[in-house]
Amino acid sequence: MAVAAVQQHLHISERHDQIDIKPYLSGLCESLAASMIGASRSVSLQVRINGGKAEYSKAVSLGLVVTELVINALKHAFPKEKPDCQVVVSYQTHNENWTLVVSDNGAGKQEVVADLAKGGLGTSLVKALAQQLDAKVEVLSGPGGVKASLTHVSQASLPA
Repeated sequence: MAVAAVQQHLHISERHDQIDIKPYLSGLCESLAASMIGASRSVSLQVRINGGKAEYSKAVSLGLVVTELVINALKHAFPKEKPDCQVVVSYQTHNENWTLVVSDNGAGKQEVVADLAKGGLGTSLVKALAQQLDAKVEVLSGPGGVKASLTHVSQASLPA
């Protein structure tokens, strides 16, 4: 799904080496919502992106991370129906730095943080993709839900 979305955006892009992140991740999340959230579930998937561009390979990695984290949230965050279930995908940029956050207002589980340390298949995938993106992974979990973030700080923005 993530690779197909990148190829679609490359096809319509003026530059064939850069992907506009906002329409790319928004479209990817729309596809995920359509395939994962049925009419019987009261879950909303919100996307908040302030812009940014990425090279093809980085866009694919970002899309795979978003896909993994969103699917995980939709599968595990809401074991019991409750009103106003939300999964939020946020991507914020500042110069060459960026932060990707996927959060939910679900049950929140302490095991999520423990799983990150142990490393299941999904966790291993997210960690490997974060490494490719030169990003730091952080997962917080509590009664208000789970928040997974990847943060990339460009070497150029670090003090010399």
